[in-house]
This record gives sequence, structure tokens and C-alpha cells, in this order.
Amino acid sequence: MKVAILGGGNVALANAVLLTHRGHRVTVWSALGAEVQGLAAAGVVTGEGVVAGVAPVEAEADLGRAVKGVDVVVIAAPAFAHPPIMAACAPHLRSGQPVVIHPVTGGSSMFLSRRLRDHGVRTTIVDLSTSLMTARRKDTATVQILSLKDLIDVAALPAAEGPAGLALCQELYGDRFALQDNVLTISMDNHNPVYHVPPFVCNLSRVERAEHWIIWPNITSGVAAFITALDRERMAVMEAYGLKGRTVEDYFHIAFGVPRRNLVDMFGDVERKLKGPVGPQTFEHRFILEDVPYGLVFFLALGRVAGVSMPVTDACITTTSAIFGRDFRSQNEILNAIRLETMSMAQIRALAERGYQ
Repeated sequence: MKVAILGGGNVALANAVLLTHRGHRVTVWSALGAEVQGLAAAGVVTGEGVVAGVAPVEAEADLGRAVKGVDVVVIAAPAFAHPPIMAACAPHLRSGQPVVIHPVTGGSSMFLSRRLRDHGVRTTIVDLSTSLMTARRKDTATVQILSLKDLIDVAALPAAEGPAGLALCQELYGDRFALQDNVLTISMDNHNPVYHVPPFVCNLSRVERAEHWIIWPNITSGVAAFITALDRERMAVMEAYGLKGRTVEDYFHIAFGVPRRNLVDMFGDVERKLKGPVGPQTFEHRFILEDVPYGLVFFLALGRVAGVSMPVTDACITTTSAIFGRDFRSQNEILNAIRLETMSMAQIRALAERGYQ
């Protein structure tokens, strides 16, 4: 298949390597000129780790040319980049040209559905619950792939296209997916905010000093209790909407194949399996800039509509906003556009089933 990857970071480069490894032809587009220039100069993306090798790619600076004529578009960028990328690509997409959001965060597919409706485009949007690969970009054309997850969740918008979306992901990436009912399940069953934000906050001095620290061994029993409290509130919201979710323990067992036991021991198992990654060494990091406004704030918005009490989540947003000196509650462009807080629970579920008509 011909695939256009929109993004030039960790997940985008890992996608380029894996998809090329599986026989697909890849074009990579980035909004950042330096990333396009680096890829164009190299002509390949080099993968290291569990998926190693050289992947020939075409680098494209023009978004319209990048998506023209390809079989599928993969958006592989941080959540805060989703609104501008989706707004920019919507005029260039054609009906029937599927879009895979890898991974989705906090209603991204609903936002894209609205943009596509405005341009008269009808197609299938496929949400991946998390990145299939744990990866770290070393430079503009080299990526270290630490793991290839055993299983992640997938859903489609409209929900009726779920089986087709599953088949597409299997053709692209292999048989590593479980089909869920709708994209709201996928957005709510995002575990990254639950286990990213607590270790960041609890190891704040390490981040500020740019220390070399590994995340997993620094998730002690107290940090694990913080994670569990956030996760219980997220799961309570899912239950209120009638969604089937996985606990953070279930996620690590299924995605990384480690035994189910207490969280501290499970994170130790993940450390031994992945040999990393290094924890954040700067405040400008997606563990907060993505996972608070596009994760925790999204969870809280849905919880408020459902009348679910979420004091730990609320306090976590308040605390990180104070640390960073910005109001994360107002920085989710997806929520600002689709305004879930003005809807009923039934309307939100209907939107997740059918999208914008």
C-alpha cells in the first residue's frame, strides 16, 4: 500500500520503519522544515532495536502532494499537533481515503470528522489507543524502537466500519489489534496520562536538573498509589458511559506481556524488558504538555457531564498548571472545538458512533 505519514517525531519515524519493513511504500510529511530536509538528505529512515534496518522513504514538504493518491493517511504526531494537522489536511483528503490516527488522544477523530464534514469528505477514521511501538528518535532520520507491543485497541468512526478498520490495521502492521466498540472507548482507554503524569510530578527535581533517570524504577509504592487513584477515576467515567475499559495493570499485561501483579513489580518487569526509556529531562515534554490538556482534561470534561467525582484528576490538573504557569484546562483545542461540555451523555455517545453527519 502507499502510505502518507504526517509527522516527523518518534512515532512517525517508527511507523516509517515498520511499514516499509512490511512492504508498504511510505511518504513522510512534516510541518517542520528541518525534519523534511533531514529526511530528504538521508533518503531513508534507519531503525535500531526490535525493528532494525534501513527504510527508504520519500520526504515531502507539501501536504497536498503528500496525501494525493495514497491508499491511507497515518497521522503520527503529538495530540497538540492534531488540530492544525487535521485542519490543514482535510481540504486535500478524498472520500473513501481512510485516515489512521496513531495514536489518538482525547477525541481527535471527532475533531477530524467535523473538519471532513465541512469539506464534504466521507471516509473511515481509525483510532489506535496508543503507539504500537515504544520509540525514541535519535535524529531526523534515525529512530530507536524499544518495543513492539503485543496488542493494542482499535476502533473506527463511524463505528460500523470497525471491522474494516481492524482489517486495515492488520494489513498495515500485522495481527496486533483488538477491536473496540467505538472511538470514545479508545480515547478514554488512554493509559498514558495515568502513568506519565505522576512520575513526572513526583520526580520534578530530576526533570529540572536534566538528570539521567529511568522512569520505571522511580515508580515506587507511593507513586503507584497516585497512578492507581487516577486510573480508578478514569475507569469510573468509562463505567458511567457504559464503556469497557482496561485498568493500567491490564494494559501493561496485554501490551508488554508482563505478569499481572502489583504495579511496582509490573513496572520493574517492564524496565527489565525495555531497558529504558530515559525519563523526561525538560519541562517541554509530552508527559505534561500532551497528557494533561489532551488526556486528564478530556477525562475530567467527560466526567463532569456524567456527574462523576474526580478529585485526584482535578487536583493533578491544578497542580501541573501551577508548576508550568499555564492553565491546561483551556489549552485543549479539540475540546474547545467540539464542546463536549454542552452535550448530554447520549449525544456524546452518538457522536462517537456516527461522527458528524
